[in-house]
Amino acid sequence: MSCVPCGECNSVSKADLDRWTNSLKHVLANPTAIRMFQAYLNQCKLDSAEMLELWKMCDCLLQHTHKKKLDHESAKISSDYNAIVAQANEVEGLTGHQLRRLEETKSSSPKKIIARVEKLRQTAYELMQHDYGLFRKKLLKDLKK
Repeated sequence: MSCVPCGECNSVSKADLDRWTNSLKHVLANPTAIRMFQAYLNQCKLDSAEMLELWKMCDCLLQHTHKKKLDHESAKISSDYNAIVAQANEVEGLTGHQLRRLEETKSSSPKKIIARVEKLRQTAYELMQHDYGLFRKKLLKDLKK
């Protein structure tokens, strides 16, 4: 299997690069791809760097609570959600309405918080699409080398 240098590790397979240039969801499903995307965003000083951090925080909370009983996790959910709201206030792209809804949800049940985090993760995903397009072009250029 032929490989392409990625800067994060010794090499990445062309099959992985093909997958990562297919969709942002494939990038976000792979830890190496996330690190590469994050490094690219930081290097280019793109706004999506902070948005990716927000997406990762949301995803982490959702993965943690996926198989757990929400009632037993309410303290952790609340704590993690407060950190997510703080990060959301730092990123570009979210509307005032979205930020108010996030604040309002702080005192809600764990189930409502999780639902809000799912929406926020999707919003973050959508807001990263443009910068993903730039990253994708870089990967496609690297593939041709």
